[in-house]
Amino acid sequence: MAPVWSKQPFKAIFITFHVIRTLVAVPWLLIRYTPKSARPSHECSMKQCVINALVRQLMVYHTETRSNSMSAVLSDHAKAGKRHDLAKPARSDLYSSILASDAAKPAEMLADVGREKLVLHFPGGAFVLAYGSEMYGRPVAAAMSKYVKADRTLFAQYRPSADDATRFPAALQDIVTFYHHVLSLGYRPENIILSGDSAAGNLIVAFLRHLEGTTDLPLPNSAILWSPWVHVTSSAGSDYKGWTNSANDCLTPELLQWGAEAYFPKHPPTTEEVAYVSPLHHPFRTRVPLFVQAGTTEAMFDTIQDFAQEMAGVEGNRLRFHATDFVTHNLIMAYEGVGLEKMVESAFEDYKHFLEAIEISRA
Repeated sequence: MAPVWSKQPFKAIFITFHVIRTLVAVPWLLIRYTPKSARPSHECSMKQCVINALVRQLMVYHTETRSNSMSAVLSDHAKAGKRHDLAKPARSDLYSSILASDAAKPAEMLADVGREKLVLHFPGGAFVLAYGSEMYGRPVAAAMSKYVKADRTLFAQYRPSADDATRFPAALQDIVTFYHHVLSLGYRPENIILSGDSAAGNLIVAFLRHLEGTTDLPLPNSAILWSPWVHVTSSAGSDYKGWTNSANDCLTPELLQWGAEAYFPKHPPTTEEVAYVSPLHHPFRTRVPLFVQAGTTEAMFDTIQDFAQEMAGVEGNRLRFHATDFVTHNLIMAYEGVGLEKMVESAFEDYKHFLEAIEISRA
């Protein structure tokens, strides 16, 4: 059931309250986190602590008002003009098996166009929030260009879960649509790097699982997961409350509960669907090299580390787990302006060495 604040006129009241609360919170947070003893970790900067607290308030706003920010995504598409293209659904047989659904059907998706080495990045958002490419895509693209030497980064926004037509497997269908689209533009699969943060890291894992069961799509070069949400259950909110560092990370239990309820199939999920939605404790064989990053002070760290260990234990899998010290959730989307550029650089250096080691082993 949607919160009362998600409907007018209550929504307008909550927005006003949110703005006032944020204005009051900023000076208080600056005072609160000035002493290092008040911070979650002495290594965390005051700026990082303040921004995390403000992001948590923003997540509360999105959750209470059920605002998914898709309008900002569409606005950015309109501003970008020729930098965006419409990714049309592929042929129907590519959406077979777990991707087939009576309610969720493949849809046209907006995407950047380009050639040569491509990073196909999907933003997180607990399956229910959307992120515009102008504000959120540029820092990701800058990092990919600098450290991966990508000629182009496609910041691909899939459909947020909002109704039966956009529940699982809709977002996964969109991953297939985007991937097929860039292949149709002429990109060679060995030059395509998949990247996803938070809930989108989950979707990348699901897509890799799907690829192992089909011969219709070629394998990408590699995949990078940033703070992937790998433990998604019907009690996601209470799960999160019990995790270390949850009180100081940027996410909220209410947001994750909303996301899980909106994304899970409406019917009781099958064993196969559970493995796709919540990959922790459901490891599988993948031929795609997998780089998994997590911050040591993020609430999801333990579940991400466990997932990485399980996947690394599958014979034939090539996986590198990169733990970023004293960093909270979603480094790739939060590094700019918070003094975490060196942390991002370190992660990409590790990713580079990981792929180099794979090439040496093949020689």
